[in-house]
Amino acid sequence: MKEFFKRNKKVLIFSLVIFLVCAIGSAIFAYSSVGENYGAISNALWHKNVTGNQTSNISFKLNTIDVFLHNLLADYVLIAGGLLFSVFSVLITIFNGVIIGIPFGTDLTYSLVTILPHGILEYSATVFALACAFNITKLEIKMIKNRSFKSTLIENKRALKDILIMCMIVFILLLIAAIIECNLIDPIATWYYGLN
Repeated sequence: MKEFFKRNKKVLIFSLVIFLVCAIGSAIFAYSSVGENYGAISNALWHKNVTGNQTSNISFKLNTIDVFLHNLLADYVLIAGGLLFSVFSVLITIFNGVIIGIPFGTDLTYSLVTILPHGILEYSATVFALACAFNITKLEIKMIKNRSFKSTLIENKRALKDILIMCMIVFILLLIAAIIECNLIDPIATWYYGLN
């Protein structure tokens, strides 16, 4: 596994940078835009705890399999984008980074409690998926240069193995993330905010 990370270090770092720049940038923008509404969700939940007002329950039950399959499909579409020279894969990652950064910029506490425990694995899966798409694009470019599908695959068995390993890593990370998101986030938020 050490050799795998060594071979894919540059593409993983590049994928991580794309994701983090978009997420941090959107968090900063959201923070500067939200104004006095910063932390509104946490404030509402703490107020709910103090007043005992149970009329606005934001809790809802998620199905682990549904969440897992949704996220898996999204990341595998991102991986398949490598066949289109990773253009759509990068755009999808930029969009995901922006969408993920917004809650962190508007309510950091709520995001740390409800998003980060499963999100760290989900976001890591996205980084691996983008890196996988880049590896597919590299392989595709080699095929175009060699003008041979079969010989390129034979010559690049290690690259194919790395693509397969990345797909497996994405699968495992998303499975664990779905289990956490659907089974642990609600109890964590209930405990942290003192809700019943």
